[in-house]
Amino acid sequence: MLKKLQLILVAFFLCTFSGINSQEDFSLQVILLDSILTDNANAIVRSEDVVIEINSINSVVVKTKRIVTVLNKYGNRLADSYEPYDPETKIKRARATVFNALGQEIKKFKRKDFSDRSMYDGFSLIGDNRFIYFEHTPVEYPYTLVYESEVETKNSAFIEPWFPITDYGLSIENTSYTIINPKKIPLRTKEKAFEGYSVEIKKVNQEVSYTLSRVPALKKEYQSPSFSELVPTGKITLGSFSLVNVEGAADDWETMGKWQYQNLVSGRDELPEEVIKKISDLVSDATSKKEKAKLIYEYVQNKTRYISVQLGIGGWMPMKAEDVDRLGYGDCKALTNYTKALLESQDIKAYYTIVYGDSKKRDIDNDFASMQGNHVILNIPDVDNEEDIWLECTSQTAPFNFIGDFTDDRDVLVITPDGGKIKRTKKYKPEENTLDTKATIYLQEDASMVGEVTSTSKGLQYDWRYLTKLKSVKDQKLYYKEYWDYINNLNVMSLELSDNKDDVIYNETVKVNATNYATKAGSRLLIIPNVFNRVNSKKPKYKDRKTALVISRGYVDTDEYIIKVPVGYIVNKLPQEKVFETIFGTYSCSIEQVDQSTLKYVRKLRINDGRYPKEKYEEYRQFMSKIQKADKTKIVLKQQ
Repeated sequence: MLKKLQLILVAFFLCTFSGINSQEDFSLQVILLDSILTDNANAIVRSEDVVIEINSINSVVVKTKRIVTVLNKYGNRLADSYEPYDPETKIKRARATVFNALGQEIKKFKRKDFSDRSMYDGFSLIGDNRFIYFEHTPVEYPYTLVYESEVETKNSAFIEPWFPITDYGLSIENTSYTIINPKKIPLRTKEKAFEGYSVEIKKVNQEVSYTLSRVPALKKEYQSPSFSELVPTGKITLGSFSLVNVEGAADDWETMGKWQYQNLVSGRDELPEEVIKKISDLVSDATSKKEKAKLIYEYVQNKTRYISVQLGIGGWMPMKAEDVDRLGYGDCKALTNYTKALLESQDIKAYYTIVYGDSKKRDIDNDFASMQGNHVILNIPDVDNEEDIWLECTSQTAPFNFIGDFTDDRDVLVITPDGGKIKRTKKYKPEENTLDTKATIYLQEDASMVGEVTSTSKGLQYDWRYLTKLKSVKDQKLYYKEYWDYINNLNVMSLELSDNKDDVIYNETVKVNATNYATKAGSRLLIIPNVFNRVNSKKPKYKDRKTALVISRGYVDTDEYIIKVPVGYIVNKLPQEKVFETIFGTYSCSIEQVDQSTLKYVRKLRINDGRYPKEKYEEYRQFMSKIQKADKTKIVLKQQ
């Protein structure tokens, strides 16, 4: 009710100091908003109507009218409207109108007022994908934006899904989505996360409609499932479709994969004889297929760089392998196909694989065959009777058979001559994701500290750290100062970084000092023995958590520090060993006196990945809170 009152006051203020505009829409007055929609909201979809007309597999028209009221600066991005286009897509109409809190018109935008830019990704050499957009710079809040567009595309391989709630902080007053299909082209649908939402669904004679109203804004919760899992999505795909004038038909992953192989991948892996001979010479001394594959992968890393050419069907079809060899560059599709061609020249079977690349895991939808994915990697199955090998072919730095958190542990589509197959990429277990830290710390009488710390990381912890080696020395030192930001006045004196790609191990040796590390209290020094690896941030508390707890990746940290006590000081009292055991992981820490001037601190933390019921979140928060407190345990040194 507080937010509603604030909006009423804003409206009253505007009434008092503004003249009545002849161009006004009383239905857009903010005073009419219900507090159910304003609670936790940055913007409100007052109404949205999306109508998709499938005239043929070569003509799909999308008509959109969307009215959004923006309540504050955080809602601006929820109102900005844009339309992507390419040679196969024509924007027939685009316009927008901005209204104030009273529903009075402020400004109109016609197509000519929209900015037009290339969808340049920073890596593409050239591309024909562009988009138009407009920017409104508000002088006051709230305001309402009415956006209308009509777009026609020849590509029917992608039918815009129904995704009515696009972000946290966005509430819905009314929204509708309709598929009109006069030719009755067979289509398939999939509804996801409709539970808990009063969605009205109509499916009649190869046509579909969804409507939804009065949905309050969602508030983001710490370590919750991905946003797409929480909100309703309606997916649509055609049984017959066209992609940049290449027609296809599929109703399962086998047929979809076969179509992609035959029309996008096949025949693009030919290599000149001199290249094949060069690769044969390169691997001539290798004694196994895995060793050959490693040599070829490293050859590609040294020879090529990631630069994309996105023109027409090239947005979906890889460059020819011989062109990549000649030019020395390509995008994920091209470099994967090139590596595949080199491997197969040595009788090593490899498969082009489509994936959603993101550190937040996202699966190819394994029971809804359609054009999916945003990235391509390479799958080498059953090499030397071992587990599948996965290669990230765009990286010039990643070790062989290491994909990291960009494509780990998710369903992917493997494209084979016999059709598509769903496989799951490697999952890194907690005991594979290790960080082992050892240090010697010299405490000084003036409360300063000098230390040498050596860390060894493996698995995903390797992935999270090894790129530091590629930074300048200045940026490396800044990285460690930020990493140990809880140490006041930290100075990095020297560092030595070593990347062992053969064993996928990253070693760091860093020498540091810090003034006033300890706290002086008269003749005593208070120190925290856990110098280099603390859980520092508090987890938020919820009275009524709504979502499950998701720990996406587990890991194991082990720490052992030798602490040298200043001359003339002795330990007053040592804390007892602390051990915490939960379903989320385990923690232990202890400190012992080795001799009169030496202490030994030992710590181990294991976090288990998994999805846990929302009722378990408070237990997890308390577990992490106890760790945070234990990591800050102090000991007292007193003068003799």
